Amino acid sequence: MYCKNCGNEVHEKAVACPKCGVNPRSEKKFCQSCGSETNPNQVICTKCGVSLASQGFSFNTSDLQSSLQKIDINDFAKNKSNIFALIALIGCFLPWLKVDLFMVSQSFSGFGLSKLADFAPNTILVSFLLYLFPICLIGFIISDFVPQISKYKRYFLIGSLLLIIYAGIGLYMAANPSIPETSKDDFGGMMSSARKMANDAISVGWGYYVSLITTIASFIFGRKK
Repeated sequence: MYCKNCGNEVHEKAVACPKCGVNPRSEKKFCQSCGSETNPNQVICTKCGVSLASQGFSFNTSDLQSSLQKIDINDFAKNKSNIFALIALIGCFLPWLKVDLFMVSQSFSGFGLSKLADFAPNTILVSFLLYLFPICLIGFIISDFVPQISKYKRYFLIGSLLLIIYAGIGLYMAANPSIPETSKDDFGGMMSSARKMANDAISVGWGYYVSLITTIASFIFGRKK
């Protein structure tokens, strides 16, 4: 294969071009197949006909293997932002919501809130968005070791913060269900009692607070870097 930055012929598993020192798959100046000079806007190489459309994002297993070999546990442990993000990820497995109805207690983790609609249909929580939270945390943690996604580290950090706040709003709505007010007669008094029972039946679990606090801490320490 040929280096896309300088056109020099390099080994298929080369991590960097020995001539220019750049990742041979990262640029768009030369065709990887024949070494001919190309235009960044070209779809195919005009000399050999090989497709150039996939050059925008290149994921090579040799690059990943090389990155994984460079992982230093001590360096990782010194990065407070990563440590807090890891704790926030663990918090997703802990109780985010507790429901106590008719002498039966049940708790839901951050991964089990898809059943929330059975208990609190008025909440804004959507399973798809909840699952994005741990994905953002994982992306943030591994971005230091996977060059292909390192440029998205900041977006993973911001995304995880916004999603944990969104989850908090949804959990608050679930723990404070909306029951309409009625006139202050006997029936209205019963509705007031029902509202109090509903508020007492659902509460935010301690696992959510673990994820919330550590996500905020990860954001603060991540912003300092």
